Parts: sequence; C-alpha cells; structure tokens
Amino acid sequence: MKNLAFFFLSTRLGKCSALLMGILLLGGCASFITENPYFTVKESGLNWVEIRQYDMTGANRRVHVRVDGNGFVQVRDGTSQQVSNVFAKQYDSAEWNDVRMRRITISREDANAIFQQLVDAGLFVKERPNEQKPDLSRQAIFVSANVQGKMTSVPEAVADPRLLEQLKLVVLMFYHPQPVRRK
Repeated sequence: MKNLAFFFLSTRLGKCSALLMGILLLGGCASFITENPYFTVKESGLNWVEIRQYDMTGANRRVHVRVDGNGFVQVRDGTSQQVSNVFAKQYDSAEWNDVRMRRITISREDANAIFQQLVDAGLFVKERPNEQKPDLSRQAIFVSANVQGKMTSVPEAVADPRLLEQLKLVVLMFYHPQPVRRK
C-alpha cells in the first residue's frame, strides 16, 4: 500500500494533483466560488433588516425601522440620536427626549416577503458597476441586514435606485409621520 502511494506521488499527475489540493486547502475553497446575491429566502427568526432614513434638509428628522424574521417590527423616529443609536451618550442635547417608538407584530410570512423583496432588489449585490453617488440633498438611507447568514452593512448611503425604492416602501409600510406638537 505504501508503494502504491509513493508511486502515485512520484508521477507527474500525482505531483500536479497534490499541488492543486494544497493550493485549494491553503487558499480556501470559498474564495474561488462567488455567492449568488439573489436567492430564495427561507423563513427564519434569525433574519433581520434595519433601515435608517435621515432627513438632510435641516429638520434633522431620523427614522429607524427594524424588521425581524419572527414578525416583530420596531419603528423609532424623532430628532434624538437615540433613534438611530440606542447607546447614544449625548444626554445633555436639547433633542435627547425627542424619540418615539412603536412596536408592531406582523406574520412571519409577511416578514419573509419583505426580505425576499429586498433580496430581489439587490440587497446583497456587492459590486455595482457605474453606480452613481446618491442625491443626499433631501434624504439619506442606510441599510444593514442579516438574511440566512448573509450579512450586509455599508457605511455609505444606498445609491442603487431599485434598492432605494424598495427600502423607502418598507419604511412607509410602518412609519406614518405624525405632526410635531408645538410648545
């Protein structure tokens, strides 16, 4: 048996296959396989998406919508930094208390449909050739998500028009602006 293994490794085919196997093991097989950014979403309580929308016209309004795979939806809005960051520290800010939060429960199927719409709109597309800079004169929208173990979180505002439209629709599903009380 040892002679057979030695004979195989001493041939040209054996050396080439051993070298190729070593490259695959050291380089990682996953680096040669690109994942498909479009996939069918399976229902899971571990799926989530967070959408943060900022008003850039000077009103300083913020909206944060989080949809979880188990059907829980959390909507926060206001001018406080607590809207987009629950760990904000600027408690001496004048806007500190301007935060409203609502919790909504939807069916798991509806949450899954939202995730599927976002995946179909290109939520997990990494490279976007010829992508234009987003128009940040009125609003900026940011997204983070984890769907079926695929994660995305980009520090730049979303620029893809198709994805941007879907994100706005998800925000409008759950966020209904209320008039601000005058003091």
